[in-house]
Amino acid sequence: MLILPNFPRFSKLASDARLQQQIDKARLSQLEAHLPLLYSVLGFNVLTISAMFSRVAPPVLVYAAPSLLALAGLVHALFWLSARGKNIDPKQTAAMLKSAHRFAVAFALGYMFWTLVLFFFGDDRLRIELVFMVIITNFVSGFTLAHLPRVALGLSATGVPIYLLLLPTFGDADTSLMALNLLMFALFFGYILIGSARDLTKLVDAQLRSADLANENRRLANTDSLTGLPNRREFFERLGRAIDAETSGGGLIVGVIDLDGFKPINDLYGHAIGDRVLRECAARLETFAGGGTTIARLGGDEFALFMRGLPSDFEILQLGAEICGALKAPMNLTEFNGGLSASIGFARYPLDAMDAHRLYERADYALYFGKQHRPGEPVLFAPEHESKMLLNARIQQALRDADLDKEISVAFQPLLDVRSERIVGFEAQAHWTSPELGAVPAEHFIPIAARGDSIHRLTRVILRKAIAAARGWPDGVSLSCNFAARDLVSVKSLNQLIALIETSGFDPARLEIEITETELVGDFDRIARAIEQLRAFGVKISLADFGAGYSSLSYIHHLPVDRIKIDRSFVQEMHGSSAARDIVKSVIGLCDILKLNCATEGVDTQEQFDRLREYGCDVVQGSYVGRAVGDEEVAAMIAADRRLAKRQASSA
Repeated sequence: MLILPNFPRFSKLASDARLQQQIDKARLSQLEAHLPLLYSVLGFNVLTISAMFSRVAPPVLVYAAPSLLALAGLVHALFWLSARGKNIDPKQTAAMLKSAHRFAVAFALGYMFWTLVLFFFGDDRLRIELVFMVIITNFVSGFTLAHLPRVALGLSATGVPIYLLLLPTFGDADTSLMALNLLMFALFFGYILIGSARDLTKLVDAQLRSADLANENRRLANTDSLTGLPNRREFFERLGRAIDAETSGGGLIVGVIDLDGFKPINDLYGHAIGDRVLRECAARLETFAGGGTTIARLGGDEFALFMRGLPSDFEILQLGAEICGALKAPMNLTEFNGGLSASIGFARYPLDAMDAHRLYERADYALYFGKQHRPGEPVLFAPEHESKMLLNARIQQALRDADLDKEISVAFQPLLDVRSERIVGFEAQAHWTSPELGAVPAEHFIPIAARGDSIHRLTRVILRKAIAAARGWPDGVSLSCNFAARDLVSVKSLNQLIALIETSGFDPARLEIEITETELVGDFDRIARAIEQLRAFGVKISLADFGAGYSSLSYIHHLPVDRIKIDRSFVQEMHGSSAARDIVKSVIGLCDILKLNCATEGVDTQEQFDRLREYGCDVVQGSYVGRAVGDEEVAAMIAADRRLAKRQASSA
């Protein structure tokens, strides 16, 4: 049996196993598609030749031999039809192609033997017709199998040379020229087959390279470049697929993880160390992956997970505690040797939500609730959270639709100088009465506004109304207003606020802007630049709620602030906690060293006031000094303070 060398040998690419597998797959697919045409051509050819020689050849050549060829072709065709549509591995594909090659050569040899025997029973006319029918059929079959160069060339090699040699035996110059012409055609045919094989190899190679590039682009698009974890897009795609595939009723859980205290590390040690910390956190989180659990980085210092199955609430919280514990363990980096805490919120499918994004929103709210009330601990989304989410959504929508100029009013809480016991300023506090929701406490609507763009409009309204009231105060009385981080990091918003101050006619030196310390973890660099811009304009800066966040002492040297305002929680705990007293005393001492003014919030009793005066605090604020009052009552409060000061001066 004739076995040709493996064509084409011109390309080193064909030696690549993966490329060869794809080429074999393409050839197998083409073979399955072209088999009907091939066997139709061969069947018609065999019937025609049998009819041509039916009067001159014996019955065994006219009927028996063609029947055997037809039976062999039918069996082979049925074999290929049975394999169509099946998932065939690369080894089976290569074996089937090799089998097809061998069958084609064997069939061609049988066909050639049959036609050669018939050749000797015909006259010259029949012989010439037979030669041309065989050669043309051979070429047609070869073109049909052009994607299989070994098979096509094998067919040509078994028949064409013999008949090209037979044509000149007729002794006719015309047949010799025909033989020469057919020889040229055969050579051209071989060249075309090799070129076709070369093109197929290049095409498959290009497709593989394109597929590899697409896969790499897909991987890059769905992978966090820093940690190698799935990114936000990939996380939601996988979560969506997991929910769609969840038919067993087993459910799944989603967790959203936020690193507490990462931003100060990033700011103090630099982004390179921050990146190393994030990679270390990702590596620790990856130990929880596998077994139906997917870990992803959503961006910044926020990670997420989802896990197939629905364990008990106790087991979910236990998993959360293990994750928080793993992230809290010290990191033995050269430049940074410490740990950071993490908060995590969980939500369950289908108990808490039925789609990926709602499930994430509920886990994120559980995280938000945990950071507000139980930082560093896992929190599971609960039914009461649902009502709070709905209320927050209503507040957010009402803020968007609100006529803030009509609905917002401003009250003023006095600030008392501890040494002179004189009122030295007032802090503006916003009150909102919504036509839809009624009176909404500031601790509810301001954090919601600060999470969106509503805060810009709200801050402008509060500042404008506060300045309008403060213009009538005596020169020695200052105005304190709160700015949100979003007001400072937005260039447009900051410029609008500065323009408002400039056009108001109010002395910027009498204005103090309060920035909550916990807000600094958003974008410290831009906030610092905004603070410098405000101070250059003449405004004083106060860092409020000091000690309640994670940055605390680390930011004092990096921010041009004028006053530190100690968080009320430490003042409230001074009576029963020596640690709280030590913290307050230490912060007051630090302010004295750094030549910063120190204020305290939440001073409600004479005992607290006396202790703070003993520690050296400069300014206090709280119900002991006075509650927040309206604009009309501020004038009366200032007048009473002035009368008291005169009496004290005259008695002295």
